[in-house]
Amino acid sequence: MQNTGLRTPPPPPPLLTLPRPATAQVGLEMLSEVRIGPFGEAHALLSKVLGNIVAHPDEAKYRTLKKSNAKIGALLAVSGVKALLIGVGFTEESEAFVLPAELGPAGCAAGLAGLNAQADERQSAESSAKLQAASELQKKQAVEAEKRKLEKLQIQDDAEARKQPGWRAKAAGVKGGRDIVTPSDIGACGNAGG
Repeated sequence: MQNTGLRTPPPPPPLLTLPRPATAQVGLEMLSEVRIGPFGEAHALLSKVLGNIVAHPDEAKYRTLKKSNAKIGALLAVSGVKALLIGVGFTEESEAFVLPAELGPAGCAAGLAGLNAQADERQSAESSAKLQAASELQKKQAVEAEKRKLEKLQIQDDAEARKQPGWRAKAAGVKGGRDIVTPSDIGACGNAGG
């Protein structure tokens, strides 16, 4: 195997390394139902929070999330975030969510991996939806182009027919010009007896 200089990332740890895997799974499922905008914001902040704990497992400042913080409050308002935090080992206290010091970073790493997998899944689903929409648009444009081409041919055929000797303009459903009744034929000229 050749060394290309690119390092392949290690596989994400399984959700079973979490302190509460069922709760984390429920949190991830709830997050999967969140709309794209709120999910993107929650994903960015959760990635930062969990990533800091994984990168600096011994620093206590990363293990406490104060509910009074505006960004943390907005994060906690997103469906599934509390369940995910509890699933990775955080405990809910009156003023904050706290990750106990005895828990290592493995739970946060597994939660982060699950969150990133969900973000990747959303992105690939969005890409395939865009490709499908583009394909449908191309098909629609091809049908419309074919219609325009057919109409153009009909116009050209009509123009050629007009150049032929003996061509007469005809109204749809009319047999001949002599059969058309005019107002003067029935005495409705506007001058009659006043």
